[in-house]
Amino acid sequence: MHWLGAAEKIFGWSADEITGQDIDRFLTPEDGNGNKACIGPPEAIRKLKSVKGSPEYEVLVAAKDGSRIWTGVTSNYDREARGRIIRTFSVLRDITRRKTIDLTKSDVISAVSHELRSPLSSIKGFTSTLLHRWDVLDDATKKHLLETINSDSDRVTRMINELLDVSRLESGRLELRKERISVDEIIQKVVGRFLPRLEEHSMTVDMNGSIPKLLADADKVEQVITNLIENAVKYTPGGEVQITAVASSLLVKVSVSDEGEAIPLEQRKRIFDKFFRSERPGNPSGTGLGLFISKGLIEAHGGDIWVEEAPGGGSKFAFTLPLAPS
Repeated sequence: MHWLGAAEKIFGWSADEITGQDIDRFLTPEDGNGNKACIGPPEAIRKLKSVKGSPEYEVLVAAKDGSRIWTGVTSNYDREARGRIIRTFSVLRDITRRKTIDLTKSDVISAVSHELRSPLSSIKGFTSTLLHRWDVLDDATKKHLLETINSDSDRVTRMINELLDVSRLESGRLELRKERISVDEIIQKVVGRFLPRLEEHSMTVDMNGSIPKLLADADKVEQVITNLIENAVKYTPGGEVQITAVASSLLVKVSVSDEGEAIPLEQRKRIFDKFFRSERPGNPSGTGLGLFISKGLIEAHGGDIWVEEAPGGGSKFAFTLPLAPS
């Protein structure tokens, strides 16, 4: 066996270390399900005497540092007159980036499918109940079923909009409709939507002085504030959610604090990553896109967003936006 090209750079093994070794024992290839695979031709290929090569197939192989690397393997075979394989030429390509993208797509489909199933089942079930039992249901029951259908429809719409926002952010097609807005009015609007739904939480708003107007997209700012408050409620078993806003000479800072467990330091570095969901206690349902989108929207406005430990415990998300020119 010869160890050629960039193999040493990719896998860490030198030619001296690997030459003469059984390649499958050395690299311990596996398929995506953790089953044993092979670099060389499997028995089924060996029996097909007319086959002199194989299309690319994907395997995970061991690198010298203990990591596993996704590789695309293609092989060509030299056969003797009777068809027995006497020499194999295999080319391994590092396909980690491609595979990561593929796995990410699978994660998206899995997460979105899971999150859509519940509200769609509810919408379907309650709609069927109303259609078939309309005459026997009292008005209060009808109203409750219709309110649930409306709420779950909003949930489906919000998830679809999240996916569209991700697409726009990553392709650079996000459009901001900037105008002079009052961030304090937006906060009061969002809080007003949450208050009727809160049972185990209290919510306070602290506007520290007069808040000048911003030059921003009102819908996008509202979306960010909604995401942050929703997360605070989700990850707080009970207690107070506090929203504050304060202005300096150049910018406005808005923060949302909860009384749940603080996000561990190692997770704070990833909390705004796409599809990342915190492991702290609470209800971790969702697509893991809200904070990723929030970060993109704030940065598109020229602002910053971050998370830190709240005074007395819990987590505090904060963002800044520049003031409108006077």
